[in-house]
Amino acid sequence: MDKIVEAFKSISIAAVSDALDRLGLRGTCLGISPLKYGYHVVGRAWTVKYLPIGVNQGTVGDYIDDIPPGSVVVLDNEGRLDCTVWGDILTSVAHRKGIAGTVIDGVCRDVKYALELNYPIFSRGKFMRTGKDRVEAVAFNVPISIAGVQVRPGDIIYGADDGVLVIHKEKEEEILAVAQDIEEKEENIRKAVMNGLSLKEAREQYGYHLLQRRNMK
Repeated sequence: MDKIVEAFKSISIAAVSDALDRLGLRGTCLGISPLKYGYHVVGRAWTVKYLPIGVNQGTVGDYIDDIPPGSVVVLDNEGRLDCTVWGDILTSVAHRKGIAGTVIDGVCRDVKYALELNYPIFSRGKFMRTGKDRVEAVAFNVPISIAGVQVRPGDIIYGADDGVLVIHKEKEEEILAVAQDIEEKEENIRKAVMNGLSLKEAREQYGYHLLQRRNMK
């Protein structure tokens, strides 16, 4: 069991985002959204890099057989909206293998099937046109970019109703500790307000306005 991944599953994505802010780290992927509400995905990144085709015809890749269960497939299609790099066959194999979910800087298709299986996909949208002979999978498990955020193999990907963020591996323990601190203090504020304290007093008592403030080192 990956104890760090399991620990992040118990923390809200908002608290993790606030922790990134406090630490001055980039990680939030603007414009990447879930196909539907209710997904909660935390796992290690397994990355694929796409480029537009050159002289030779391209392929979207047969990489899915190599991905371990519990991973999050992260596809860098440079934000393209005119052709997809994920469809029903990949969804069916990923679901059977126990892959945690898929994140695409681009679009997906065959969403009806993904929704029926309740397989989590996060993307810039959906479009039916295939990526075959339009894009080429050129590299696997290499650093890529999702919405301007670098993703490296083994980084933690967190996807939820609010979107997607990246937790870089070398900072994951520090991010976890800060996120846990933020979530604990926000829960204390909620409890204090429910017990009759004013919101202003509760926020002042638990330092609410400092929770996301960047550390100055």
